[in-house]
Amino acid sequence: AAITAAATATAAGVPAARAIAAAAVTKVPTKVWPEANATDDTAPQQPRASRTGADASSPAASPVGTAAEGPASAPLTQTGSDSFAWGSYYSKLAVDVAESPSVVWAFDAAPGSEAAVPALMLRAEALLQEGASQEQPAAKQRERKAEQSLRMYYHAKWLAERNYARASEWRYKEAARLAREAKRSVLAAHSLSRLGYFYIHWARFDEAREVLRESERLNTKANPLGPFLYGVLERRTAGADLERLRAAEVRILEAGQQPSEELEVQRLELVRQINFWRAAEASPARCVDGGDVAEVLVCLWSHLVGSLSRAAIV
Repeated sequence: AAITAAATATAAGVPAARAIAAAAVTKVPTKVWPEANATDDTAPQQPRASRTGADASSPAASPVGTAAEGPASAPLTQTGSDSFAWGSYYSKLAVDVAESPSVVWAFDAAPGSEAAVPALMLRAEALLQEGASQEQPAAKQRERKAEQSLRMYYHAKWLAERNYARASEWRYKEAARLAREAKRSVLAAHSLSRLGYFYIHWARFDEAREVLRESERLNTKANPLGPFLYGVLERRTAGADLERLRAAEVRILEAGQQPSEELEVQRLELVRQINFWRAAEASPARCVDGGDVAEVLVCLWSHLVGSLSRAAIV
């Protein structure tokens, strides 16, 4: 990074060196599994299956298939409420299971997914959809869609962490769609910003930009990840376009605390770098504030070359 920036500075001084250094040292996040916000408008109360006494229709009292055996069938006499409760129960079981040879997989034929998915997860999604499709008051319908969206989010997260890209990206988008229908903009924005993170992880940068911008449009105040990741992408690719670089830096500087310790550490380091280069443009005396020897040398060399260039012009 230091060599590249110094070479560029020979032609254009500190601003260009700053731009090249930004592209060279700005790293995309390497690992983060942020959680969806389960408070405020993102997670309704868990629905409960209807029961009489201690009958077997209660998910908590009923046995289900193990990871090796596959999911047990929900009761045939269930109501829509029971279907939804069973779906939520199976969903939680599915995401609590570690990936292993004992996990039973099935093909998900849903358009856009069309990939292998744990059978228990697929069964949960079918029951959630069945329960959410039952005729019910509008408020209850929105509540169930919000819960369905949250469970789909966790399915997507489980799959994405294990690099099952096709199945996970469809579920993140489906989670965002359901959240929009439930009027839960925060959850929709979270789903898309997490998908944007994984797109970056999978080196699918154009798709990452698209979903991150959409997540920003949906919600910025409670969505610090989306603007931050978009700023990171833009800072890496701005090149000599200083206006674009500064816009990316503003996004990073204005992003709030990130949802994981690793991302927060990276954000603070980028804030330090941005503030250093902005101060260094104004005065060579600030070059000594660099975080390492490379930054100091590039900064001093850039000022020297800039001064010589200006003197030659005069």
